[in-house]
Amino acid sequence: MKRPWYNFIYVRSPIAKILLGGAALLLTLALFGFTFIIEEPRMEAQTNSWTGRSIEKGAEIFANNCTSCHGVDGKGLPGVAPALHSHYFFTQRLTDLGYAGSLHDYVAGTVAAGRPSKAISQWAQIMPTWGVNYGGPLRNDQVQDVTAFVMNWEQDALQQTAEEDPWQPFQDAKTTDISGTMALPPSAPADGEARAPQDLFTVMGCQGCHNLEQDQTADNRGAIAPNLGNLDTEAGNMVAGQDALTYVINSITHPNDFIVEGYAAGIMPQNFPDRMSAEEIANLAQWLLDQAAAN
Repeated sequence: MKRPWYNFIYVRSPIAKILLGGAALLLTLALFGFTFIIEEPRMEAQTNSWTGRSIEKGAEIFANNCTSCHGVDGKGLPGVAPALHSHYFFTQRLTDLGYAGSLHDYVAGTVAAGRPSKAISQWAQIMPTWGVNYGGPLRNDQVQDVTAFVMNWEQDALQQTAEEDPWQPFQDAKTTDISGTMALPPSAPADGEARAPQDLFTVMGCQGCHNLEQDQTADNRGAIAPNLGNLDTEAGNMVAGQDALTYVINSITHPNDFIVEGYAAGIMPQNFPDRMSAEEIANLAQWLLDQAAAN
């Protein structure tokens, strides 16, 4: 009878079988031990990889949907939306809100469900709902990606000093700054005291969107809102029947009545007439034209 081709692997000696079995067992135990040793670092590396991908996806979503209000670096636009890349935000915001959950959950909940606000607010827009569970366009995993991207700023934000922190206190609430001092928002002036237009340009958040030094041209457009460097020569040509001063005043008091081509409605705050007197608005409009003419 012809022997099969695999006959060479047949072990006849019982002692050899025992030795080979013992060696196989030891090898198996060694492999299990090696896997046990490397499994935790492997899982940590894999988790970091997943987190990195989530942050990258969140960065793309943030760039496409959130920068027009919170800024490209997340440090907010004064008068438009608050800073997220902020020492205060990561260390004190939940305490001032009295929120008992984690900051991660607070960010995820706000992204998903939006944030209700008062009709009169210092911010240009109410935070919309983004999560699909609340009628928004983002899937739950995308909400988590945006949250991961925002939380990724923590380490850098914690290095900010009180002077570097871009957080802008809410005008109707007391907050604690990073030095532990209660920071009160700028109060309105006493009756009859008109604030200086250059101060209003800063306090009202205009500088966060408008550049006074750059002209607005087809090849040099402001990212969030038009540049104002050539406002004096362009304002009178924007709306038929409105001279330059009237156009600027109406742009401040009724910003959605005329939207410059290429920009979105609702970015400019709608409540400036409630936050500035008619005299202050007129002075600010004239100051903007004067600044443009002086360039």
